[in-house]
Amino acid sequence: MRVPDQRSRNRARLTRKDLKAPDEFITLTGRFLSYTSQHLRTIGLILTGVVGCVILVWALVAYVRSIEQEAFASLWQIERQLRGASDVGAIPAGTAERLQQIAQQFGAGEARGYAWLYLGHMRYRQADYAAAVAAYQQAVAQVQPTSLLWALASLGMAYALEAGGDSRQAQDAYQRVIDARPMGLVLEAYLGKGRAAEQRDDVETTIASYTAVIEQFPAQAGALGLADKVEARRVPR
Repeated sequence: MRVPDQRSRNRARLTRKDLKAPDEFITLTGRFLSYTSQHLRTIGLILTGVVGCVILVWALVAYVRSIEQEAFASLWQIERQLRGASDVGAIPAGTAERLQQIAQQFGAGEARGYAWLYLGHMRYRQADYAAAVAAYQQAVAQVQPTSLLWALASLGMAYALEAGGDSRQAQDAYQRVIDARPMGLVLEAYLGKGRAAEQRDDVETTIASYTAVIEQFPAQAGALGLADKVEARRVPR
């Protein structure tokens, strides 16, 4: 029969010294409680400050959201007024001032960009094309090229440049819209680029723009008779 290993037994047996040794977890807990009791006022002030900051941030976010919602509500009303106005004189007085206020208002958020967009539309209808271009540029600066607002403002800028007689800049503006390829606006951009090129007597760009419409939008190209226009441009003068 095998005799148990005496050394293993001795190692497993706890001594009085081991039993009296303080537990490390209990010791740390006691120290923490002691520190807390000594600095209770300081800790309370810190916690109060943290809670106060959280409440302040929440209140600021809620305030900013309320400003943005109010701005969009005003914009929807202005948009209906602009759509319903049959001529420039029918636009309500103070519309431009209200748009300017929204465009420069703190906390208006994305509504600021749309305020510039509608201001551009308004100036375009008033035939103030330079002011329209400036407003559209402000709208473009508010957002990224992937945004619908960027595409609408860029196309509006191209229209204003074309109407103002700056065909070269208009052509470049239309090209930027084409490069971004926003849904529903590419056709208008190609047609606008073709018109601007025609005004500059740029035959090559005119043919290329209208040919792109024929290839990508055949139904619309047929309705506009672009194939005949392209063939007429290709005939040597």
